Amino acid sequence: MGESPRLLLGAASPLLVVVDPAGSPGEPARWREARFFSLTALVLGLAYLIWLGRLVLASRGSPDIFFFAAESLSYLLLCLLSYSTWRLRSPRLGNPESQPRFAVDILVPCCGEPLEIIQTTLKAVQRITYHPREVYVLDDAASEAVAALAQSLGFHYLSRPQAGLPRADSKSGNLNFGLSRSRGDLILVLDADQVPAPEILNRLVGFFGQSQVGYVQSKQAFFLPEGDPFYNRDKVFYETIQLSNDQGNAVISCGSGVMYRRQALQEIGGFASWNLLEDFTTSYELASGGWRGVYHPHALSRGLAPATLAGVYHQRFQWCLDTMRLFFWDNPLFKSGLSWRQKTHFLVVMMSYLTSGVVFPVFYAAPLLVYWRGQSCVLGDELTYGVLRGAYVVATILMFRYLFFGKEPLRQFKMLCSLFPVHALAILAALLYPPGRKPVYRVNNLQPFASHGTWWHLAPHLGFIFLHVSLPVLALCLGWAEPRLIFFNSIFSAFIIWIMGDLVLAVLIRPTWRPAMDPRQVYA
Repeated sequence: MGESPRLLLGAASPLLVVVDPAGSPGEPARWREARFFSLTALVLGLAYLIWLGRLVLASRGSPDIFFFAAESLSYLLLCLLSYSTWRLRSPRLGNPESQPRFAVDILVPCCGEPLEIIQTTLKAVQRITYHPREVYVLDDAASEAVAALAQSLGFHYLSRPQAGLPRADSKSGNLNFGLSRSRGDLILVLDADQVPAPEILNRLVGFFGQSQVGYVQSKQAFFLPEGDPFYNRDKVFYETIQLSNDQGNAVISCGSGVMYRRQALQEIGGFASWNLLEDFTTSYELASGGWRGVYHPHALSRGLAPATLAGVYHQRFQWCLDTMRLFFWDNPLFKSGLSWRQKTHFLVVMMSYLTSGVVFPVFYAAPLLVYWRGQSCVLGDELTYGVLRGAYVVATILMFRYLFFGKEPLRQFKMLCSLFPVHALAILAALLYPPGRKPVYRVNNLQPFASHGTWWHLAPHLGFIFLHVSLPVLALCLGWAEPRLIFFNSIFSAFIIWIMGDLVLAVLIRPTWRPAMDPRQVYA
């Protein structure tokens, strides 16, 4: 079955405890340096925005106003990120005073995934060592083969179609169906493609000895090709942002490898069904209801991740759509029950999508307009702009280097920049689906081993690359803009081409797999 997730803990169920305050021996020096550069970046960014704002007010050109607005939104995201990670501490392990013994129900929702995938997951579930536990296979596809498999393993098989019920609310409706027919104190949710470690319940149950804990999310891990071309590993989120969320009681459920207290779910009416996916929204409602969320920073299951750009687009569109529907229609700033710190943690994720889908396209288009129009509010002040913006960028890079050390923040930044088309569409869709209107849900990874081409998904990127190569030449040859302005803008054009190049190469180069990480072998 391939590699099991590496278990870094001892036999006792762990608790995540915050170490001593800033400056203590237990705190990594790099986080103190991250705070220093965060503060430096915020000061330099504010100085830059004040200077740029004066130029924009003087020029009053609409392109310059859009550019200033984009810069301001980027700065706001940096402020929120700095605030939410300011108290970041190292997690350490502690043992609860007593080892509670809860009855656990494992819910495995499925809806048409390949049988070999479901079979691999259920056989791994059978090897889970914790008892008492009951397993419920929730099959919205009403497959006779899945029913036979579940029953052969001694699991409960439940199907809404077979029970004469509609498949309303997709996965969340399926989970609520299973919730209503199970009785355990705790609920572990595992997607059909998530292979759990035998110790998964032993590692998570101990957290619930604290009565205020409503849910525990374990770190996500995936079977990935060499180089992880689409950055599905997402170390920035899983290894830093979620730790920060834990310390702000704003842990985001990822929908699998997550354990809930039944009482907490019952208090909010079950798994949230307002959005496409139940994960983020359920944790959002639990946090606002006063329940504690815990992040366990070690992987206890491993699953599939999109192997093609089309799959990545499909997955990230749904993530962004759900998140931005909350932003537009149930914003954290106005959500009762959330502290100010919790509000900022949730806003960081929302603002990152907004930056990708709205702000980055403005940055990509701004140099093109300068080539064409031959005008810019910084004309004549290029050196000052370069110094102020450059200092701001350097401080931000240093902040990210220390805050996300070893987490490949540059790759995360490039991926966020390159996903602008799908995030822009998702943001628009979120505006079109207010409460009372729900988008259509489509299951991920129905064809996880497909290798079909996805070149047409690169049309926006290739279009921008073409324009950033051709317009400087045309502007110089046809006299559209002053040579010094063309040269100055060409620096930004080169940077944009470099940013988008990673995604183009990820599609162009065929990925290679290590045998132990090849899902085609793991799920055989």
